[in-house]
Amino acid sequence: MLVINKISKKFGKLEVLKNVELYIKKGEVVVIIGPSGSGKSTLLRCINKLEEPSKGQILFEDQEILHGPVDINKIRQRIGMVFQHFNLFPHKTVEENIIMGPQKLKNIPSDEAKKISEDLLKKVGLLDKKDVYPNKLSGGQKQRIAIARALAMDPDIMLFDEPTSALDPEMVGEVLNVMKDLAKSGMTMVIVTHEMGFAKEVATKVVFMDEGRIIAKDTPEKIFNNNDNERIRSFLSKVL
Repeated sequence: MLVINKISKKFGKLEVLKNVELYIKKGEVVVIIGPSGSGKSTLLRCINKLEEPSKGQILFEDQEILHGPVDINKIRQRIGMVFQHFNLFPHKTVEENIIMGPQKLKNIPSDEAKKISEDLLKKVGLLDKKDVYPNKLSGGQKQRIAIARALAMDPDIMLFDEPTSALDPEMVGEVLNVMKDLAKSGMTMVIVTHEMGFAKEVATKVVFMDEGRIIAKDTPEKIFNNNDNERIRSFLSKVL
């Protein structure tokens, strides 16, 4: 589904991604871990061109998306993204936040968009909040709404950039549970997270990044339990 081929990214003289290669199949749950500043979030943002890679190639469903004639806004409709900080529109209700994309970008009629919103709010356990404004929601509820909003576009793949890092500890579980259900449903997902227990439980593949490079990519069992790489073992000893 997604091919990342020798991607590099510079900010001035600082090279934050260095010849990164990653292949993601339909239905995979790829969890990216590693220390702060290792390039994890930048890689995620390059996938849908929120950051422009300095060089390399990205193919999404066999279409080159970095070069040539491509409508990146059409591509982004198929690549859902959930950020650390929710990014809900404060002046719109929960339902209005969710239906805006399908209505404006996919020309879905209002009644149909509202049905999509209702189904997704049931899925994330927040149907009773559909007429509420974001300032009345907890952090965990806002993030679940952000996930529902991304899903409303019916994406082929979901990207999560540290979706629980801005949450109080007691709210983390409710967001991770929604993501676990998504994984079980077969959604293709790429997740940057520091939640190691979640990575162990849900990932089909774990990617370890350090200093802009992918150091290892393997099954959770291999990365967490049978790894002889000293850098990875040192990192895990600090976070587990």
